[in-house]
Amino acid sequence: MTAKYSMLRALLVPLSLTLTTACSSEPREYNFVISVAGGPTAWPVRVEELTFDNNWSAPGGILRGGFDDSPPGGAMVILSPKPAPKSVQARWYSYRTKTFHQIDLSLPEDFSDRVEELYEEFPQPHYLHTLIVGFSGKGEALVWWEAFCLQCDQDRSQDFSTPIVENAQANVVEGDPSRYRSQTEQFISEGLFPSPGE
Repeated sequence: MTAKYSMLRALLVPLSLTLTTACSSEPREYNFVISVAGGPTAWPVRVEELTFDNNWSAPGGILRGGFDDSPPGGAMVILSPKPAPKSVQARWYSYRTKTFHQIDLSLPEDFSDRVEELYEEFPQPHYLHTLIVGFSGKGEALVWWEAFCLQCDQDRSQDFSTPIVENAQANVVEGDPSRYRSQTEQFISEGLFPSPGE
């Protein structure tokens, strides 16, 4: 009987080590929200496509500001837990210049390690972690990380934010601006920006 248990243990130990090693190679998933900023002020954009790691996506839409804030801010999207992304892909339209922009932005190699450190330094549920992505009407993209203290009331000194990528220049790409003519005319009539040629 003892020989059976010894043999069974001899088989199970390597199997459990293999499973533990396989599981530990999976990237850690985090609860964070996505904030999508546009602008700067008077430079509205329409984010048509927004993906991370060419795998999962978040909605964009019409964004009128937040790009030039520190930290940037915009529309919030709550997702299921995800690993820290390695890249951001986006396509957007600038209402002011009537141009389309596209970027495939690699994040720093140590980004996932930095995120892990931020979760240790600013633990949940005391902090809300946010991955901020921003797209400007001038063709620039940015990425920030923010840890927002949920239990600090009006004291914002406990918040933390840091730029990950700033002023990344996107490519101008083909597109049909006539699709956005009525929204562009509305922005001009609101006085958000002048009519081209003025």
